[in-house]
Amino acid sequence: MRTCFFGLITTGLLAQVPETWVRQTDLSTGQVYDTPITGTGGIYTSPLPVNEIGSLYELFARGTAWDTNIYLLDTKIISSYNPSATIRITSEDEYVRGNPEGTTFVKRTRADRPFSINIQVQGLVEASSSTAERFVYLAVQGKNYDTVTYSSLNQPQYLIDESNLENGTYTFDSAYHQLSSPAISSGNGEQSFTIVRYAADEVPDTILAQPKIEVWPVATASIAQITAGQAFTDRIPSVVISLQHLYPDSRTYAQIYKGAQVLGTTGTIINGTELRYGRHYNPDQVEASTNVPQSLSISVEDLSNYTLKDGLYTLEVITHTPFFGRTAERLYHITFEVDRVITSRSQINTHEASGSPAP
Repeated sequence: MRTCFFGLITTGLLAQVPETWVRQTDLSTGQVYDTPITGTGGIYTSPLPVNEIGSLYELFARGTAWDTNIYLLDTKIISSYNPSATIRITSEDEYVRGNPEGTTFVKRTRADRPFSINIQVQGLVEASSSTAERFVYLAVQGKNYDTVTYSSLNQPQYLIDESNLENGTYTFDSAYHQLSSPAISSGNGEQSFTIVRYAADEVPDTILAQPKIEVWPVATASIAQITAGQAFTDRIPSVVISLQHLYPDSRTYAQIYKGAQVLGTTGTIINGTELRYGRHYNPDQVEASTNVPQSLSISVEDLSNYTLKDGLYTLEVITHTPFFGRTAERLYHITFEVDRVITSRSQINTHEASGSPAP
């Protein structure tokens, strides 16, 4: 609660009367408190806190020796303001760092996925002409992270949006990040939501809430040393799977299956390609394996062991994350052909051509 300053117009009259006092009546409880005034008056500081409903202040003076009447000299109603603000951020990823019921927690999402924001403001004086009593200040700020280390160290902060908020509830559903990235899917950084109580009553600007949401890029994948439609007549050479920005709560792997690509097909996971990050996919770990995206390359040497029969094959990179209910999302696919019959026929024809004619 703030302390209320009650300005009294006291020129002349108080100097002529022997007794003056201020009566404060709490409008919410009815409590009454009288404070004697000495001297010739001036600025009156309320001895009791002023709640949001307010207090009634009455300035009384008793007459002179020949006049025992009590006079009401002035009346003011002062309503206090004690603004408070809460922010709730909801993402498909349930991860939170800090207390989600507090003011400085951190949530996270993927750059292509929406999140919602709910802001509740109360304790302001709606009818006041003072900006400090009627509004709180909201600043939405962004900070881009280093694209390699995902660190915010030494990264500048910039203003995305700002506004004054009155008492009430503000809901923003299906919001997307507004970081300055080349494309929405490459967003890499944090968005903070800061609510500030304006300076007033000798109290400086004060932050009431400042939660953040981390935004991580959409993962990508590529496979080198193999081209779409390529036909292998012998052992398949090693291939390199490059993975970028794997979400810190994800399961990612390469799989292969016979036939042309069909989205949603469950294939055989290639040995050595499965990667698990985060507590959900590593329930036995004491600590989460990572809190930032991961980028790496995997070499696969034994694709021929998964293609024993001739025909078309599809090689895919699949990831599972908190988004879309942790269903499989395909990051990359490539289809190629295995045709060892060609090699066998060639070897037979070569052998027959080099042999001696039958007698």
